[in-house]
Amino acid sequence: MRKKKILKIILLFLIVVSAFFAGHENPEVIIKIKNISKNITSQIGKNQKPPENQLNKNDSVNQQKKVEKIIDANSFKFQYVNVVSFEEKTAGVIFDDSSKDYKIFTQNGYLIDKTIMRKLEMPKDFYTDQDGGIKSVFIVDNNIYFLLSKKENDCFFASLINFTKKIEVMRSKCIPDSENINFAGLGGAYIFKDEELLLSIGTPTHISDIIDKLSQDKESIFGKIISIKTEEFKTRNEKINYNFFSIGHRNPQGLTKYKEKIFSLEHGPQGGDELNEIIEDSNYGWPIASYGTRYNNGKGFARSHADLGFKEPIYSFLPAVAPSSLTKCPNELQNYYNNSLCLIGLSLREMSILIILLNNKNSSTISVEKIKLDKRLRNFGVNKKGELFIDENGYFYFSSDTYGLFKGKFFNFR
Repeated sequence: MRKKKILKIILLFLIVVSAFFAGHENPEVIIKIKNISKNITSQIGKNQKPPENQLNKNDSVNQQKKVEKIIDANSFKFQYVNVVSFEEKTAGVIFDDSSKDYKIFTQNGYLIDKTIMRKLEMPKDFYTDQDGGIKSVFIVDNNIYFLLSKKENDCFFASLINFTKKIEVMRSKCIPDSENINFAGLGGAYIFKDEELLLSIGTPTHISDIIDKLSQDKESIFGKIISIKTEEFKTRNEKINYNFFSIGHRNPQGLTKYKEKIFSLEHGPQGGDELNEIIEDSNYGWPIASYGTRYNNGKGFARSHADLGFKEPIYSFLPAVAPSSLTKCPNELQNYYNNSLCLIGLSLREMSILIILLNNKNSSTISVEKIKLDKRLRNFGVNKKGELFIDENGYFYFSSDTYGLFKGKFFNFR
């Protein structure tokens, strides 16, 4: 017992110390230490590990004690409840509209299907260090595609693979300045628009000027939103063709279509996360213009985007919220704000659901409401078309780092 108490004191000290050194955008150091604490204490007195392909006993859907929580927002209430618990970061949560079943893909290469967690057969060059892994999951013509990070010898690169057929359909050039690569910046947001897929590919670094400059390099895929005709996926078994839809992006992790307009949520540097309206052939200014500052020395960037010929953000978050996903508001929320354009996003650093209201005519920002859940929120549950999935009881679904999958809905509008 005494050893256990000493161990808990040491771990608590590490958690407190980590708070001073965690980055503004990603308090992952704190969360990782908490996970280590939880894992070590849970293994005290145990000699066996759970089977690799099975969720921990206490995390199975059938045994998980579901605790419903209700939060009072400004003009309504928000109710949410845990569906299944796991600690991995998600790459995508995809629902089948017919069966209502879901598949959860994790960044480190696992599939969670109801109560079963199994390791996927990933390519041998699949790379999960430096915050790498699967960054996006989408389905075209019943084939599953992953945007992910890879490494071959000393070459680090991004790759798009047809996971169903086990073939690579696109790869980047080797990323320079490999010591400063951070694949958390790889983006991975997508939407289907008419007969094309729009996919964001960010600049995978926090501090490298060399990598950041790829955003303005028209010979590089990084820092772009690319357009791929869906016919490319259906007719080709190998390399696909793509075009740049827009350039000058840092790390867009949210992308959605509202009628004929396209919007993105994008990580800024130290501060300066952006909500942008995406217009084809536009340049969004990274790494020349930003309302944030640099990680390594705190220096600023050019503030005005428009003065330099770039698109200004609709809204810049100061301080940063680390946005992770973006979609149209559920119908009951959109109907409540019927004269406004209503978007809903998720936040990692702010640990909140973001409700963003825009002017229907000129897309200017009316308000941003934050519903604090105190969990790092990452992905919305979507159907095979990439649209927000709503079940028969009006719940939408979202994932959280270290806490698993939740479902929630808005009610009691005032």
